[in-house]
Amino acid sequence: MCGIAGLWRRRGSDPADGSRVERMAATLYHRGPDDHGFLLADTTSGRSSAGRSVAASFLPDLLLASRRLSIIDLGPSGQQPIANERGDIFVVFNGAIHNFVELRTELESLGHTFRSATDTEVIVHAYEEWGEACTRRFNGMWAFVLWDSRRGELLCSRDRFGIKPLFIAWHGDTFYFASEVKAILAGGEVPPTPDPAFVRRYLTFAWSPDGRGSAFAGIAQVPAAHNLVITRDGVRESRYWSCADQSEAYDYRDPAATFRDLFRDAVRVRLRSDVPIALLLSGGLDSSSIAVQARSQGVGGAMHAFTATFPGFEQDESQHATLVAAETGMPLHCVEYQPANFFDDLGHLAHHLDAPPHRSQELARWALLKAVAGHASVVLEGQGADEVLAGYPDLYARPYLHAEFEALRPWNFPVRGARMVSAWRLLNRLEGRPLLESLHLRKRPQAPPELSLLSPAFASSTDKGSWPVPDAFGDPLTQALYRDTTLRILPGLLYYGDVISMAHSVESRLPFLDHRLVEFAFGLPFDQKMRGARTKYVMRRAFAHDLPPAILARRDKVGFGTPVGRWLQLHLPAIREVLTSPRTTARGVTDEGAVAKCLSRFEADGSERDQLFRLIALETWYRCCVDGERTPG
Repeated sequence: MCGIAGLWRRRGSDPADGSRVERMAATLYHRGPDDHGFLLADTTSGRSSAGRSVAASFLPDLLLASRRLSIIDLGPSGQQPIANERGDIFVVFNGAIHNFVELRTELESLGHTFRSATDTEVIVHAYEEWGEACTRRFNGMWAFVLWDSRRGELLCSRDRFGIKPLFIAWHGDTFYFASEVKAILAGGEVPPTPDPAFVRRYLTFAWSPDGRGSAFAGIAQVPAAHNLVITRDGVRESRYWSCADQSEAYDYRDPAATFRDLFRDAVRVRLRSDVPIALLLSGGLDSSSIAVQARSQGVGGAMHAFTATFPGFEQDESQHATLVAAETGMPLHCVEYQPANFFDDLGHLAHHLDAPPHRSQELARWALLKAVAGHASVVLEGQGADEVLAGYPDLYARPYLHAEFEALRPWNFPVRGARMVSAWRLLNRLEGRPLLESLHLRKRPQAPPELSLLSPAFASSTDKGSWPVPDAFGDPLTQALYRDTTLRILPGLLYYGDVISMAHSVESRLPFLDHRLVEFAFGLPFDQKMRGARTKYVMRRAFAHDLPPAILARRDKVGFGTPVGRWLQLHLPAIREVLTSPRTTARGVTDEGAVAKCLSRFEADGSERDQLFRLIALETWYRCCVDGERTPG
């Protein structure tokens, strides 16, 4: 796990680039406090130099930088950039190739020689053997940039789900890349200009959904599951994977047994580490499943578990986490968020995210990962299961009902009819609507959320924030899961999850996003993901004999809730002062009357809390990342 950055001047060179790339790498220290390294290359002559210094006897036009967090092979042989035997291929890498042991064995049998025990070196030799298609063989999370001097190509690759970020930008013919936006901005050539379209989407939808952009104009991301090849004369982008792929032959005859076997192996390969591993344990089905699998593989007692706790809050889950920790023998740390830190933490988040925090859960996660960092450099967590296995009943009951209706036949009416009634009752309870109204399986088309927070001038000057959803699956439920996994929900969750963990020099690993497990799940019939009112149906069956009954039967787990209303109320005078200050209103982004109404409604009855949070988070980002008012340590 590392932070990477660099640039390639395809038309010339600049003597200042050495210090420029040093500055870029320095902004990523938190991602790699253990070591650092640089590659300097003259792509015309073929000369290159790799080491800890940016000094060279020639003027480079290509510079790659790495900050290393040592997880595998802690010694000096793991220093990046890592090269092949001939020294004509180099890679800088952020992430973890979880099946590196198996790949190394295969590559050694094909004649490759390794000088380290790292997963990073596997990337170099896999590329030598299989070329750009090597990414299809990797099981893991990655953002890497590989220089092939033989072909004159710079290969940029991002993992299947976009767990690891990889930002890119162009300044004329100069190509920039980095793990974080701030590293590109530190180069001094790409200006920190807010993207109006992002700001509009943030205030209306709370996040930019597709994982391709950033909060700054001119800075984009390599899309998930894509390779980007840069040459002196062109750029080529290609997709190497989708949720509909089947990388191997899965056994669909007994879905629960296959799911259990795949998940067990997903946890197994993610336990590979030369440093301590911890677990984020909420007491829900997802994290509890990781806990019992870790225990079955002999690491339960050695793994510390961490849970966020909010005493007196109705969604506090510490009692469930305590139950699972006791069952698995894991020491449990309950971390209570301190709302007195609200403004400081908001600034830290804006700085590290290079964007306004989009949900209050990020504040609690900040405190949680800070606690983890005192015990471990790797943490397992259950992210991804809700989007792949229909874990949000409020989002998926309706497409599930639509799918059941399409599958309804006279001969299956008794079974499917009973399931539909159960789901209708669930929908009625969630939406508070009369049962007969819930029979309308398709929601009426709705206009985008009212743009009342935006000033008229700002609203009219930006795009409409549309979410294109390509048709990829035949039934409405699986199509909805595909949309949320690839576009609407998961990309944002993965981004803030990675940034916050890496801000504390902790690597986060996600067993539910093992691509084999995801491929299998998307290949299942829709009613294996949701059945009646039961979400995550195949998963509940798979772990029926592993989990405590109280956890297996939980229906109240609907996400990571926080008492954000309390936190906002505590700081309301200061929030009001910031949002109504001349400095804020002069930006011309928000409508002063709408902001005043939002503040009044929250003060009166606690409503508009999400809108109020986004308003103060947005202004914090402007002041921290655009104005440069503060740079938290």
